[in-house]
Amino acid sequence: MVAAASPLSVDFTRQLEQLVGSQHVHRGPAERIAYSFDATFQQQVPELVVSPASTGEVAAVVALCAGHAVPIVPRGAGSGLAGGTIPTRGALVLNLARMHRVLAIDPADGVAVAEAGVVTADLQSQVERLGLFYPPDPASLNQCSLGGNVATNAGGPRCLKYGATRDYVRGLTVVLADGRVLRTGGRLLKQSTGYQLTQLFVGSEGTLGVITEVIVRLLPLPRCRSTAVALFPSLETAAEAVTAVFTSGLLPVTLEMMDHTTINVVEDYLHMGLPRQAEALLILEQDGNDEALAAQEVERMGRVCRQAGATEV
Repeated sequence: MVAAASPLSVDFTRQLEQLVGSQHVHRGPAERIAYSFDATFQQQVPELVVSPASTGEVAAVVALCAGHAVPIVPRGAGSGLAGGTIPTRGALVLNLARMHRVLAIDPADGVAVAEAGVVTADLQSQVERLGLFYPPDPASLNQCSLGGNVATNAGGPRCLKYGATRDYVRGLTVVLADGRVLRTGGRLLKQSTGYQLTQLFVGSEGTLGVITEVIVRLLPLPRCRSTAVALFPSLETAAEAVTAVFTSGLLPVTLEMMDHTTINVVEDYLHMGLPRQAEALLILEQDGNDEALAAQEVERMGRVCRQAGATEV
């Protein structure tokens, strides 16, 4: 089905083109359809798509839309599973993908400053080259962007030990609904005074403002990592083993479960030798700066799993 032409006025569209350049205002049916869905099964074609390149351009676009009562839906990489970037009818999609610069990596302050459109995996690779570590690792980290991570408080397997995005956001630049620019937090290791405005925007799903820049906390990069896989005769036994690992005093960096169906689907696709007969398996991982200690902790997790009913580790 071909999308209907946008009902927004020619004058409004022309003003948008003056703000960001005509090539960055997308109004053709094919262009708009590309921004009509995310990783869910929902879809709604936006009236227009605008791709600004700076906080100033975002602020100008938001102010213009506020003056014309045009609803805005901010969009990062469109990898979300909650429908947060699906536009409402009559809305303009504000695409932040052009804002993809890492502005600073500061080992002394232990922070990185990046625009909202930076892909999470790209930031991780850049800081790791300097011996630093940005722990949040959403499943879509090779596609998702930092602004979207902040807006959804994204987690990932490593959040078990390290926490989710919220625990690493030190400051934000946000464009409010009327086009004003708000800067919260800063390049600080600790900030305990004043209103916690930064945390108010984390997880707000774009309802309070458009996130354009992020300051995130960095950690020293762990030097080693050790892993194990435990096989179980039932999903219930595997679930009981998870509790047993936690109550033993161990805190793995990652503890993921796969049921029988998932094991076989993954094996059909990757052919990596997964045990098709297992009803469930746990993937356990520990990291740290002492290789022997990390390996010992994984071995202890393995013993706990065996005691809890694992048939093989």
